[in-house]
Amino acid sequence: MASRRAPLAFLVTFLVTSCTAVKEDRRDCPCQLAIHLSGPGPIEYRVESVDGEWLHAGSVQRDTVIYRDVPRSRVRIMAVSGAPLTDGVKIPYGSESPPLYLYHGVIPARGEALRVNAAMHKNFCLLTLVLDGPPGDGVPIGVSVRGVVDGISLDGRPAAGEFRCSAASGACRLPRQAPGDRLLLDIVMEDQVVRTFSLGTYIRESGYDWANPDLEDITIHLSLSVTNIRFRIGDWTLEQRISVEI
Repeated sequence: MASRRAPLAFLVTFLVTSCTAVKEDRRDCPCQLAIHLSGPGPIEYRVESVDGEWLHAGSVQRDTVIYRDVPRSRVRIMAVSGAPLTDGVKIPYGSESPPLYLYHGVIPARGEALRVNAAMHKNFCLLTLVLDGPPGDGVPIGVSVRGVVDGISLDGRPAAGEFRCSAASGACRLPRQAPGDRLLLDIVMEDQVVRTFSLGTYIRESGYDWANPDLEDITIHLSLSVTNIRFRIGDWTLEQRISVEI
């Protein structure tokens, strides 16, 4: 009688063990994140949980796929090209924006594997200034730009800070601006600011969109005389009288 029960006991044990393997709880297993970093290289990247407690970071060349295990939760991915990535991107006061390309995204990494196409976008605007008809008194005219954005924060948004760059060469790179950010243009003679204009307002009124994924470059024609100044951005034109003779 005992010899007949032994195979049955063996069979039951086998079935229970097999079910346990099939029903294994894998919710605590990591998600394998495949990140396709595409953009001009080299590229610095950072991957972290949205609360900042978990992190991967490194540097690769352009058009590279990296594989990283991450917790099954929302994770933040940031990748930049053209500037060092530390706590975001910081532009030193007095310098123009670097030729910055950026990707930023918050990804729900819920499954066992996930692929992300991290295509970076142009995050700077090359401002070219063309001076037409400056005064002929032999005094050189300088132009500089001031603003309230000095880089990119880790959330991918414009970072608040003092910005100033000279356009003495006729051009300077501006960082992405948020709607309504103050951007000023100074006319300088003999190291003195003789007149300041609301450049940010003029750019917005011309129809320029700072929210475009890839920022377009801007060319501004400045026509100067002793009594007025004319701004021309594409088809948009504004002329103002000035009280300071330049």
